[in-house]
Amino acid sequence: MAPIRHESLDREDREDAPFLDSPILSDPGPAHRHVHSKPSIGSRPVKANVSASAISFRLKATLFAMVLAVEIGFAFLEGPMVRIMESIACRQYFLGVDPTKIGADGQVPEAMCKIGEVQAELAAVKGYHMFFDGSLSALLAIPYGLLADRRGRKSTLALSLPGFALNSILTIVILWFSDIFPLRALWFTALTWVFGGGPVVSFAIIWTMMADVTTEAERAGIFFQFAIVSMGADFASSALSSYLMTLDPWIPLVTGFAIVMAGMMLILALPETKHALPPRKAEPTHVEMSDLTDDPERKTSLHNLNGPEPYRTEPDMNGDHENEPPSWSIQSYSHQSILAKFRANYRFYLKPYRFILNRKPVLLLLTAFLVYRLSRGSSWFLTQYISTRYSWTLAQANFLVSARPTVSIPLFLFGLPFLKSRVLNPRLSSTEKDLWLARRSIFCLTVGTLGIGLSPTIATLIPSMIIQTSGSGFVFLCRSIVTTLVERDETARLFTAIEIIQSLGNVVASLSITTVFQIGLRLGGFWIGLAWMMTSTLFCLVGVAIWSFNLPPSPPTPDFVVEDYDGDDRA
Repeated sequence: MAPIRHESLDREDREDAPFLDSPILSDPGPAHRHVHSKPSIGSRPVKANVSASAISFRLKATLFAMVLAVEIGFAFLEGPMVRIMESIACRQYFLGVDPTKIGADGQVPEAMCKIGEVQAELAAVKGYHMFFDGSLSALLAIPYGLLADRRGRKSTLALSLPGFALNSILTIVILWFSDIFPLRALWFTALTWVFGGGPVVSFAIIWTMMADVTTEAERAGIFFQFAIVSMGADFASSALSSYLMTLDPWIPLVTGFAIVMAGMMLILALPETKHALPPRKAEPTHVEMSDLTDDPERKTSLHNLNGPEPYRTEPDMNGDHENEPPSWSIQSYSHQSILAKFRANYRFYLKPYRFILNRKPVLLLLTAFLVYRLSRGSSWFLTQYISTRYSWTLAQANFLVSARPTVSIPLFLFGLPFLKSRVLNPRLSSTEKDLWLARRSIFCLTVGTLGIGLSPTIATLIPSMIIQTSGSGFVFLCRSIVTTLVERDETARLFTAIEIIQSLGNVVASLSITTVFQIGLRLGGFWIGLAWMMTSTLFCLVGVAIWSFNLPPSPPTPDFVVEDYDGDDRA
């Protein structure tokens, strides 16, 4: 018989419960049933709380270090990758058109590489590279997300180490030996994400581990802290990368890959968080009354007292009875057996995600993630856009783009916290405040993105970038909101679904934004910013979704709970 929840364990089942279970409370003693008041919190064992605090601090510190290193590495890579790919595409173009433009060092001056043919090829290589990365990562996210929920976060995250190493090595080899490998061979580097699922799975698990050990009240703050770390790292490393690019773009490229790998190696220092806290219920007032009796009729009648269970639509992910994937046997190939195997695989891989479809608020927020990712696709080409439209070098354009955190970091450190604590109605819950801020953030994104696409000069581009950056907290606010709508043992699947959706958005954006950007390059002039005009429209669609979203009502606080039970069903 499943254990019945104690009133003294009520605090343990909340999100602010200790990181480790108290050893004294692990044995409830003789079974009985009664109603009583909550015990004093001060009576809890001090030793368990000290251990919990230490492990929680270790986890957060390691995750912060990981995010910091990976973000620094990625920021180092972005500008040099574009410049090296541009130089390769430019050299290949002039080899067929006018080899006299190629210098003695085998390179073409950067100013001559801003022509439409070279930029269109560069956009195609970048766009389809992201398409293949996103497609494979989205396919692998489902099985790896289930693995993280069933076998543990750390072990699943560790599987990505060989994938990151192989991807770095292959990318450097293809770019270095560009006289042997065509530039489009970069598309095949996506196959390395078979090992661990790539950045999509890795960041989904990182978000899950953060959610494992944070409460609803502090979750948005933790997400913002991680965002600040990312933005600060992006600003400092992009600025340094831009300087190093003026010396040799290979210096920041190799440095970036080395820093990413150093950050990923910190996985080995992470503790496991899967069972850090007891399962969080989406409906905290629900009591498993059916556990009081083994009589099926009795169970049915007791469950019906409060109506159907709206959030329990799949089996416990921690149980062992469905933890193994269905096996395939060559001897069993028949029409019925194949259908049965597919049904079994559906139950194992896809059915655990059905809770998303059964919760309309979650589904609506996930559509916002999808369209948001579609609209963010234009940011991949922002450095190239500035360099082409305003005749800047890529190093100069990369430096301007890297300056955006000078707006976003103060916004996250002071602006949003000030609005939440001092400006917004104190009677609003933390989640309601997040929703209010998310709606204003998407407005800034819409207006700023449109301004970027329409700006004829740098003087009008910079204010538009500032307005757009003012809405950069949107995705973190939405992530905080949607986390409060699911149970704790569903968070890994939720964040996996978010990363899958964003990967699908990347896939679609990599094709659509690439095509629109190429059209703008061919049209020239005012139309170079066509991709940003289109993405501003997509941000409008996200705004419609987030403004139509309403938080579900909070359940009432129960007057009593059943502590335990022994005996028959009579009073």
